[in-house]
Amino acid sequence: MSKIDLAIKFGSNEIIIYRKGYGIIAKEPAFLAVVESDKKMKVKAVGKEAEKLFLSKSKNVTVYQPISNSEIINEKMADIMLGEILHKVIEDKVFLTSVNALVAVPSAMTEKQLLLLRKVLHQAGVSKMNFVQNAVCVRKELNLDPHARVMVVDIGKYITDISILNDFSFDFGRMYFVGGYDMDKSITTFIADNHELEVSDLTSENIKNEIASLYDRDMYSVDYIGIDNVNEKYVKRDITAHEIKLAIANIYDQIFEFIKEIIKSQPKEIAIDLHNNGVVFVGGASAISGLYEYAKKKLDIPVSVIENPSDAVILGAGKLLSADSPYLKINF
Repeated sequence: MSKIDLAIKFGSNEIIIYRKGYGIIAKEPAFLAVVESDKKMKVKAVGKEAEKLFLSKSKNVTVYQPISNSEIINEKMADIMLGEILHKVIEDKVFLTSVNALVAVPSAMTEKQLLLLRKVLHQAGVSKMNFVQNAVCVRKELNLDPHARVMVVDIGKYITDISILNDFSFDFGRMYFVGGYDMDKSITTFIADNHELEVSDLTSENIKNEIASLYDRDMYSVDYIGIDNVNEKYVKRDITAHEIKLAIANIYDQIFEFIKEIIKSQPKEIAIDLHNNGVVFVGGASAISGLYEYAKKKLDIPVSVIENPSDAVILGAGKLLSADSPYLKINF
């Protein structure tokens, strides 16, 4: 029997899979579309294709989101979705193969949540698995001094995961329910209040991804189409990166306040380490232009934003698959 080694990251709304020897082989939003009739169910689509059906509000199709904020909320559909994704991306015959996985999860998942995740992964075809916090993977990706205790701030779409650790001890971990989605909502509200147009949160997300910036007076702009409800017509307008900053800076400020409060709550020796070694930002919302400069103004500790913050966790998890030395695992 052959063996496949995978690293799997459970994001707040996305499944990312890394295969040893191949690299990242899948990035799929956590959606499952099925057709249900006469108590029978047939899988219509999974991942990106299922998300398209969800956004288009396709009729005669039921779309499930069985994972929310990295937590399984529908065991049956999560089992089907994960099985479909694994079969989709692994060319080998899964049932004739031993599939082993290193599973990267946010820091504050409960034992109950982890046990359910292990059960679902096993049902989906994973034979053996180890669990690790996302921040442990980030440390591996950055190849930090093993003794250097740092804070890792992972800003995702729905949650921000904040951890403090070195290679030998995990000192703090907590999830905050704030992230990129809150930024999208803020942009939608800003456009309604200042441009008097209605746009979807998806439009706001696209605007954010294209021009969002935390630099002062960044006047780069992009066109968008919104609805003028007074005159009942579609209107084309432009919006600047500076306006986007006005809309979303408060979300980052909120995260910075969490960071300050956490540092104040730590024992003296940990707080000293953090003032020496600082904070590392990862996650999709850390890819915004100007975060390094903006965070330096707001925080009294060293700041790092790595080159590819969106993939830092999964790439680090991939390196852990080949790690010669022990690393911090979650025991439950």
